[in-house]
Amino acid sequence: MEAVTFKLSILLVTYNHEKYIRQALEALFKQVINGPLQLVIADDGSSDNTLNIIREFEGTDPRFTFKFLVNNGNLGITKNYQRGFSECSGEYIAVLEGDDYWVSPKKLASQLEFLEQHWECSLCSVNYLVYEEDRSQFTPRVPVSSSYRIIGARDLIADNLVGNFSTCMYRKSALDELPPALFEMRSYDWIVNICVSRTSLIGFLEEPMSVYRLHSNGVWTQTSHINKLKIQLEVIPAYNALTNNVFHLEFEVLASRLRHVIASSQVESAVDAVVQPVVKALPRFIDYIPNFMMRFLRAVMPDRFKRILLKALYREKV
Repeated sequence: MEAVTFKLSILLVTYNHEKYIRQALEALFKQVINGPLQLVIADDGSSDNTLNIIREFEGTDPRFTFKFLVNNGNLGITKNYQRGFSECSGEYIAVLEGDDYWVSPKKLASQLEFLEQHWECSLCSVNYLVYEEDRSQFTPRVPVSSSYRIIGARDLIADNLVGNFSTCMYRKSALDELPPALFEMRSYDWIVNICVSRTSLIGFLEEPMSVYRLHSNGVWTQTSHINKLKIQLEVIPAYNALTNNVFHLEFEVLASRLRHVIASSQVESAVDAVVQPVVKALPRFIDYIPNFMMRFLRAVMPDRFKRILLKALYREKV
């Protein structure tokens, strides 16, 4: 029997996603695109019902050929992606993480068409909606339009427009050329895409076609904003070395910006800690301060202190 040749592989990356995986798969199976399609499941040792839910979909759509990767324990996100990429046999590879989902049935077809028309691009990404689960709020990454933009590695270092793997479709040839050292360090979509765009460009479709979910079970979601910035700052020297210092200036500008934001946040947190006892006492005597004195205080109080005080007052009322 002749082996099936796939033009497109979908890499499904999962870890304890039983709460979300059904929605991800239902959206995948609604994609308006011809088969055959390869679905490679790279589960990283889920201890819940994730894999059983995925198996419910096997055989329900003749376009999809399922390929479950053998799991001998938890590999970690970087190594799991490394084996996932290597096991995909399609000319193109789209990624879907199990707690995200696609909202446009034409996502895959649009990206495939774009890459076939734009030889200079090895990655096509799409605009996405950030879904804050605790607030039930959707926010587009960039303003919505039917247009697209072309960006390079330097643009991506300054602003990680791509944002997450679930927006991405790659040429497999570009992923095959990733340096092995990339998978020996803490690597996320950002550095993968920087490496891909060293020798090509990135197409970004501005129509939102994917949802990036922020939820309490996500490791990255649980990380505080200041710690995310610190993590990003910590990996910059390794990423700079990995790209042979080609983007040294861009990484240095980014590092300087991150250090400034981190320092400002730490100062604000320290001042906030000092202000809190004062804020709690304010309601007891603020009504006794003469109006002329309040006007004077507003005039001489530094803007940073005003912001912290107002934020603290607001939080106290809530």
